[in-house]
Amino acid sequence: MASLSPSMKRSSKVLKGHHVLFWLMGFFGLMFVVNGVFLWAALTSFPGEDVHHSYLQGIHFNDRLSAQEYQEKMGWRGEIGLLANEDGDVLVCRILGADGSALPAGPVTAEIRRAATQNSDIILTLEPVGAGEYRAALPVLSEGAWHVAVTTDINDGEGSAPFRAMKSIMVQ
Repeated sequence: MASLSPSMKRSSKVLKGHHVLFWLMGFFGLMFVVNGVFLWAALTSFPGEDVHHSYLQGIHFNDRLSAQEYQEKMGWRGEIGLLANEDGDVLVCRILGADGSALPAGPVTAEIRRAATQNSDIILTLEPVGAGEYRAALPVLSEGAWHVAVTTDINDGEGSAPFRAMKSIMVQ
């Protein structure tokens, strides 16, 4: 008598437990390698914090805001720029009161930094040249955007008050 169902042939490819184990090990091994490459790329391209002691700066943030409000209330302002001469660029800062007169300032420092790295940060002490103007010779800066932050203490008659002026400059 003839059979109505075709005979079932057994396939030579049978999925066994050790095959599943190798597939899982290969998959997760590939994930570890890819994540390791991404981790290496992240750590070598950005070193971490760009600001020194960011936690302490966060704690004293309200002090900085109150100093800025006092500076604005007094009408103090800073003018920052670059002068090019035959010996190289010179950083110039004028620290002026509300009426445009020079303010008595303590030692004036400038921090020149890139936006996302600490590798090129420069800290300069500016020398007074008169009439509220301070200058410092700059080393050769690479092309691009730089942030300049000038800080000092101003004698306001009742003591000293912090002063801060900032400007972004473009070096070409």
